[in-house]
Amino acid sequence: MSTISLLGDCQVALPLAIFLGQESQYTKIRIVGSISPQNLSTAQDCLANSGSYTNLDQCQSGASLNGSDIIIICSSLHKTSLSFPLDPFINRINSNAKILVVGRSVCRLSADISKMIGGSACRILGIPATGSAYLRRHIANQIGVATEDITTFTIGNDQEVQIIPQYCRVNGIPIQHFLSNSQINEIISLKRIPISIDLIKVSLAQVVNAIIQDKKRLLTVASSTHTTHHIFLRLPTRIGQTGAESTFPLDLEPQQLEKFTRLVTNCVVSQI
Repeated sequence: MSTISLLGDCQVALPLAIFLGQESQYTKIRIVGSISPQNLSTAQDCLANSGSYTNLDQCQSGASLNGSDIIIICSSLHKTSLSFPLDPFINRINSNAKILVVGRSVCRLSADISKMIGGSACRILGIPATGSAYLRRHIANQIGVATEDITTFTIGNDQEVQIIPQYCRVNGIPIQHFLSNSQINEIISLKRIPISIDLIKVSLAQVVNAIIQDKKRLLTVASSTHTTHHIFLRLPTRIGQTGAESTFPLDLEPQQLEKFTRLVTNCVVSQI
């Protein structure tokens, strides 16, 4: 049985807690912070109606953080910085806990939290508020196939998401067989994607399940690319019970490498 604590903006934490509780069985989920008894009761009723055995509760202090396997730090989707003081909770966080960061600027927030907490950066993962689902749907609409047949490969930072066409597939077939160069370039130019809590839910659940079940999934998250400075970038990352186990080695074309170098440079400037 795994214990998950959600800390921070309750408007973000509560819907995520309900979704995780419905997706994962026999998990204890706790919201750390202020939440009305009515909202908590409604959330518990949602889980009960879904047939979930998840135990959802709430506490005001961070006393439960020491016993949590996964801590989800929820920042506002409308702010680029943490919307609550994290300092009072730092010393309560279990040294083995995996820390998942949700918000608008997850690369920079993950880097900031990594510096505050110290230790191995592999246990800190940022869950982008803009996921691959939007890109997958856009590609599926262009080609005229089901979204579940699309596999995308993206990299990025907090300001920009870049799709890497040579790694994108339609049921295993490269998208170049379906789209012209101009159509692919149009997709590549999609840098700003709408932010929504609904885009986070599935991505967060995938990461949580990958950690709890040690699935070794390759998912695009904000993970550390530098062992010393803990620079965080959105990269396809292998995720297991220890957190971010490794990043996928990129075989980029010259123009893509130039863009990737610019992404890294921007991250270094904003995170150090």
